[in-house]
Amino acid sequence: MKKYNVTYIEALRDNKVIATYYNNSSENYGSLGRAGSNATPKVFRKLVDELVLAKVVPLEGNKVTKLSSSLLDGFDCYYGTEAGNMVYVCFSPANVPKILPLRILTELKSMANETDQELDSHVRTIVEQFYSELMSYRDSSTAEATEQDMQDIIQLMNDNIDKFLQRQERVSLLVDRTSKLNQSSYNFKRKAGRIKSKMWWQNVKMCTTITAVSVLIVTIVFLAVHYM
Repeated sequence: MKKYNVTYIEALRDNKVIATYYNNSSENYGSLGRAGSNATPKVFRKLVDELVLAKVVPLEGNKVTKLSSSLLDGFDCYYGTEAGNMVYVCFSPANVPKILPLRILTELKSMANETDQELDSHVRTIVEQFYSELMSYRDSSTAEATEQDMQDIIQLMNDNIDKFLQRQERVSLLVDRTSKLNQSSYNFKRKAGRIKSKMWWQNVKMCTTITAVSVLIVTIVFLAVHYM
């Protein structure tokens, strides 16, 4: 039975990388084919820095978001957030059961991942546990039938997870839009306050000028009448 795994995981705090995990496709976790020919740590790092972080919406709890847009052919991208400005980003081959990256990102949140070694160890442990669970459903006496049954189960899980992730993405978009609206409202109020203050000072200056001119005119008229 194929041993599934994700390809790249990055742990960031305050948008700074603290640990990375990279699984070389040659480790026999399933062929990536042409889709993985450019799947190097450098490429993933650039995608995270330039495209993923801008889309991250912090969500409470063990929520994981899947980006709807494809950043690299043959790969799905997921991310999860945690208190303390922590973000976990995962790139997984499209043929890997979607439950695996979700499970990895969810479980990593409760672990210390301050170094590459810690992150690597935790990811490998989770992957091995996942593989053992899949193997427990397999009946060696009917390997061919069971393999097809497993694929059917994985497909069913993927379909259900897709529906869940679509709802999750809508929630993320709603949170993001609400945050942007709140920020826009705050900026508008600040701008309106500055304009109001500026207009008030302009009115004060105008009133002062008019008063001064009026006093000057009255004084001139008074002096002219008094000394003529």
